Amino acid sequence: MGESEEPTTAASAEWLLQNMPFVSFICDNDAFYSMRFMSGPEHAFGYDLNDFVDNKNYFAASTTHPEDQDILDAHAERAVHGGRPVVSRYRLVTAEGEPVPVLVASQAVVAEDEEVMGLAGVAVDLRPIPALQGPPGLLSELYIPSVPRPLAKRTEQIDAEWAIEQLPFQTFLCRNDESYTIVSNRGSLEELLGYSKEDFRKTGANIKPWSVLFPDDQEASDGYFDLAGSAEGKQATARIRLIAKSSNLVPVMVFARGAKPPGTDEVMICGGVLNVSHIPALQGDFQLLDS
Repeated sequence: MGESEEPTTAASAEWLLQNMPFVSFICDNDAFYSMRFMSGPEHAFGYDLNDFVDNKNYFAASTTHPEDQDILDAHAERAVHGGRPVVSRYRLVTAEGEPVPVLVASQAVVAEDEEVMGLAGVAVDLRPIPALQGPPGLLSELYIPSVPRPLAKRTEQIDAEWAIEQLPFQTFLCRNDESYTIVSNRGSLEELLGYSKEDFRKTGANIKPWSVLFPDDQEASDGYFDLAGSAEGKQATARIRLIAKSSNLVPVMVFARGAKPPGTDEVMICGGVLNVSHIPALQGDFQLLDS
């Protein structure tokens, strides 16, 4: 996926994360999983996410269902030791006391001096996606070497611009048109598909956003675009395959949501892409997964 060179929207990293169909976070690897940054839909799971930052009013660990605490601890331990993003399914307890299934993907944030600074991740509410629900547990295979990714520059203040580049999802904002025109694209394309952003931008390049979609999955891709693009706040999930620079097929899950960027009435698609090639539990038919 490439990025439009036209300044078509004032969408910032902060706006992008607030409109993604999941909660994004940066946390310490401590007993409380102390949150240093959180962003997502307003009142996600019934909470004000700011109440978690720096353990202001809530500890993140306290929202985990007691029976699933061991899953979260094992997840964090594996993520800190590197490899591809670690993915788990567990139950989170909402502000109203309701246990809900969530999918969590996280990875270590490694500084330029190769010290682990913490964890970056996302939490997806699985209530609207029955096809992804199932028993709580670690879903990733055992340690798998990661594809080299950019090291994080140290910062005293974690903001959205810094956080969005550390996430295990490739995030995007695109138009609901025939070419899937990308307006914004954040994260490491090299890690996901082997391409750099420059591969899409250089003069004479034939690489377009739609050209990395495996042709057999066109219907599934159109399905999630049509659904998410049908209304502001509408969510859609699909499993599709993308074509890497090596010509290998990469199975991914796409979580998308319709959103209107600042200064426009156009409903665009805001979403994230997760590589599931190392997660057998999330593999299956390539299709739209929403019921």
